[in-house]
Amino acid sequence: MTSEPRTITWIASYPKSGNTWLRFLVANLVFGPQESAATLATLVPDLHELAGGFARPTQPVLIKTHFPCSARVPHIEATRAAICIVRNPADVMVSNFYYARRSGALAADSAIAWNQYVDDFITHRGDPRWSRLGMGSWTENVASWCRPDLPFPVVRLRYEDVLADPVAAGRYLAALLRPNASATEIEQAVAGASFRKMREIEESDIRSQRVGIFYKPYLQGAIDNGVRFMRGGRAGDAQTMLSEEQHARFVGAFGNLMRTLGYSTDAASLAAAPAPAG
Repeated sequence: MTSEPRTITWIASYPKSGNTWLRFLVANLVFGPQESAATLATLVPDLHELAGGFARPTQPVLIKTHFPCSARVPHIEATRAAICIVRNPADVMVSNFYYARRSGALAADSAIAWNQYVDDFITHRGDPRWSRLGMGSWTENVASWCRPDLPFPVVRLRYEDVLADPVAAGRYLAALLRPNASATEIEQAVAGASFRKMREIEESDIRSQRVGIFYKPYLQGAIDNGVRFMRGGRAGDAQTMLSEEQHARFVGAFGNLMRTLGYSTDAASLAAAPAPAG
């Protein structure tokens, strides 16, 4: 009796850890230059937007997920590999705060709103909205994809390392997804997923009102106010936004896994942030 083939490569992360950037990089590497988020959604679909679910694929596919690695992930038994991007959770918190503003989950960008959000994030070990949607806390989500006993290979990338050397990340991904890619093709894929290029794609999608990651009709108010999905493309924002007391509480909640992933828990060390990619 022949077992069914393993065909799914997951692009996995906790929300706002760089998944969209990674999807663009992977799509450029595997399928060639990408010019819209709508095309990306076809080539590397988002599990959370596949409303009716999907049949077990018989051919290799790439699928984005924000779920923890567990039995609730559809067809987890068909997993061929996973590419997991992790990010300093303090910057994940900052990015989620601004994302909540964009989507209307937070009414204002104010010190009061920020301090309340920090309290909630620390208390719930992540954004409570994502927990309600089955994505777990930051700790649960990240740890699930980093377990050493998973029955498939996991390529783990740190957001900060990709910022510092995107071409090295491209070579790392090519070894899994397209081993015969030339150095030029890898460099072109990286250039096509740079912050500048993705910001251009976002503005183009908004102008053309192409529904996808960057444009949805219900976001029009935030878009008109200048709020963008591609906000900054950098690391270390949290260093200037957390008070000493908030930082101490944050490290108490997240420090163990941060150190396991190679992140310093010293507030001063967060100041050395790589420049935006591209």
